[in-house]
Amino acid sequence: MNNRIDVILVVSGMIIGFIVIIMHLTGLWPCSIINKLDKTFSFNYSNTSALEGGGEGGMTFNNFVGGVHFALTNLFRCK
Repeated sequence: MNNRIDVILVVSGMIIGFIVIIMHLTGLWPCSIINKLDKTFSFNYSNTSALEGGGEGGMTFNNFVGGVHFALTNLFRCK
């Protein structure tokens, strides 16, 4: 198992590096993707927690998508 840990670390580093290079070449960074989604869709921030049931019908798809969008915006600290 010790021989495979270094292989796993090298492969994961290469994958992350490849993703960063592709993002640099295309200009699509996480915040720009989130901002484009903001302009395309309207998100409901009234219930930002995807785990809460929310009023009448429980957790809906819109509440879940809004919660994921809110979490990603805070994760990447997008404006």
